[in-house]
Amino acid sequence: MNPQQDLKHFSISKRILSLTLLLSFALSCKSIPMNEEQDYGLRLVALDISPEEYGLLNGQLLSKRPAQVSVRVAGEFKVNCNASYAGRSSIDAFRKSYDIDFCDEKYNKRSHYRLSSQAIDKTMLRSIIGYEVFKEMKLEVPKTEFASAFINQKYQGLYLFMETVDKEFFKAHKVPIYEIYKARYGNAGFRQDFSSKLSEAFSYDGKGEDNFTYLEEIYKLLWLETSDEVFAEKLKAVFDVDSFLSYTAVALSINHWDGFDNNYFLAFDQDQRKLTTVPWDLDRIWEKPDIYEPENLLERNQLLVRMLKVPEFKTAFLKKLRKISEKFDVEKLIAKAQELEAQSAAALREDPILSRYKPAAFEELHAHMRIWDVKMKAHLAKYPAESK
Repeated sequence: MNPQQDLKHFSISKRILSLTLLLSFALSCKSIPMNEEQDYGLRLVALDISPEEYGLLNGQLLSKRPAQVSVRVAGEFKVNCNASYAGRSSIDAFRKSYDIDFCDEKYNKRSHYRLSSQAIDKTMLRSIIGYEVFKEMKLEVPKTEFASAFINQKYQGLYLFMETVDKEFFKAHKVPIYEIYKARYGNAGFRQDFSSKLSEAFSYDGKGEDNFTYLEEIYKLLWLETSDEVFAEKLKAVFDVDSFLSYTAVALSINHWDGFDNNYFLAFDQDQRKLTTVPWDLDRIWEKPDIYEPENLLERNQLLVRMLKVPEFKTAFLKKLRKISEKFDVEKLIAKAQELEAQSAAALREDPILSRYKPAAFEELHAHMRIWDVKMKAHLAKYPAESK
């Protein structure tokens, strides 16, 4: 064989070797499945976005401009729909959350869902467990489940697929509502300095333009009515006291420190003619248990502070705390966390980011649950008679 033929054969062999190595690397890279979307035993949610739309989505990150996408959920195909980046504090996180709009083609009777990365929670368990506790206390909660997420056939990792809290949410839950107020910016703790600037504490969704009439009435009662007895009677006429006390009792029990002046909804129930409370955004529950004390959290909402000065409300609140403590023993909660961990294990194992944090993130969650449980038991021990 002449030198030119040797060189030709060597060049061909080199190219074959390179292709073989490249293919082997691609097949072994767990974050890039080759044209195959796996559900890992969970609900599969896949977004297909053109390069142009993806560029627009990323180019206008803070404005959360929607991009045109194709959405497939559990094998169902939806076209000409929209998705936008979701969240505020997590908008610049590497793992993005998405608000998905199914346009005229509803999925399970809903046209809006959130595909949530739970930016803070490396276990992806907190929201599912937290909503279960809120639901046990008779509050309406967004349906939430694990999902394996793909974008353009590339596995993004373990996500949560959940209802958004909006007019559709209340319709689906058979609650006739008129106005919706969303707590935001950590300003929704009913502080007096926000009495004249409610739009900075709550966003508004209703039939009027920035109609804060119902909230204004609560603020006036809180800061202008000097008699606790009169305050209590007037409050019960316009405010679902039971749902608010249930909400704050659960929030305290699970160290939802970010939920006393933020991350909740108030909606005007037309049947009751009262504002009712709905929880939201639980990815930080049981966080920083060494920093916070139950008493610190109670002080983050001035409406709750005033309500707890009313013996009737305080007794009801303490009984709710006792019920939660007995119903959700910390070891039972940890067992629930372990059950959910097993359910999501396959998807988590292949997650290009979250897989790095296992098992430390789960061990930390269990430890935080136990630390907060000790603090809550000590808090309840201060009121032995009232909480029974």
